[in-house]
Amino acid sequence: RPDREKMPLRLRRAAAPFVCCVALRGDAGRSWSPPLLARRLAQAPAGMDSAVALLESVYGQLDAPDFPRPMPRGEAGLCADGMQRRYLWTDAFGVLALVSAAEQCQRDGEAASSEVYQRAANRLVDTVHRCLGSPRGDGAEFSMAVDPSSPTGHVGLRIGKVSSRRVTDHGMSYDGQYWHYIDKWLLALARAGRADEAARIAKSCFPHFFDAGDGTGVGGGIRWKLSVDASPPPALLRAHASDDALAALIVFSLLEGARSSFAPSLAKEVRLLEACLRGYKPRVTDDPLGWGLEAIFDEFVAGRPRRKALAALAPSAMRRACLLSLPFRLYGAIIGARVAGKDVAPASLVDELIDASLAHEAGAAAAGDEEHSSINRVMLAMCILAPGALGRRDGDPVVCI
Repeated sequence: RPDREKMPLRLRRAAAPFVCCVALRGDAGRSWSPPLLARRLAQAPAGMDSAVALLESVYGQLDAPDFPRPMPRGEAGLCADGMQRRYLWTDAFGVLALVSAAEQCQRDGEAASSEVYQRAANRLVDTVHRCLGSPRGDGAEFSMAVDPSSPTGHVGLRIGKVSSRRVTDHGMSYDGQYWHYIDKWLLALARAGRADEAARIAKSCFPHFFDAGDGTGVGGGIRWKLSVDASPPPALLRAHASDDALAALIVFSLLEGARSSFAPSLAKEVRLLEACLRGYKPRVTDDPLGWGLEAIFDEFVAGRPRRKALAALAPSAMRRACLLSLPFRLYGAIIGARVAGKDVAPASLVDELIDASLAHEAGAAAAGDEEHSSINRVMLAMCILAPGALGRRDGDPVVCI
């Protein structure tokens, strides 16, 4: 068994040996009704078993025939099969959390437990590709561009919003293809061992998202959003250097190194992204979710240019009051802090916020006041398991801008 001091802090605090085995033989597989989940989160320390309880409360039993369970109707639109409801952001973090659990169990010598989590991650990927990689209905307003080279048979992935129309809006009310969702899905695929599929999706949708500027990439960038048919809405015909382009460069570079010879090369796309980002100066926000994402991706940039600014803004970004509005935004900040480490945010603050978050989710479940329940619970599970599959690894590329 590895040295416990090398384990993530939240898993060490769970204290029990063979924590992955405890999770599977104890709590995993239960039907997590809101009252049962509330008691579980209120009574136990943060650790693998709490993370699994949160995940199973959203997806159902990990090894059940009907896994993954559809999301609530208010949180995701109906898929073409008339049963499933999937949301790309939530499921990207769900895959990352399941892979993180699998890897932790593998390190602890629990191969059988690891296989359960890895198999669940793959089943979730397959369901998302079947649902969000295809039109939500037969009408022309739901059509997606066809691409046989993509593993879904279509260009890109819908995000799964409840409401949809042929030309998406300029905000976030209607379904469409959102780059800051797709980049996380591509990263999740890579960590799940499906880099070839990710490379095919990336190759297929990149020409639609990328504004090439002068043709070489200079002056261009990533459009943050497209309609479901991969066409840009009128106000998003042009794009410029942004954090969306930086995330694309990081993820494409990772995929280029992880793909097999059977998948398409992304070298051309990487060169275009490098050109559009030449001279780009990344900034830092104190919005909790934005701050957390910046902390995650800064780990993949040479010199970690945002480190000092991230640390300076950590007290503003990691505000407990966020639990009263949109908790998942605070959970994004916690995940970023876990990935970036103590140079960005004190471990004591992160621990306090995770404890407060578990208490908040327990209270919300007990009261039945669970708006955004799926995204909240899945991202909180990732808080407990982070850095996990989100952390930069030996051999991962470092990009220069």
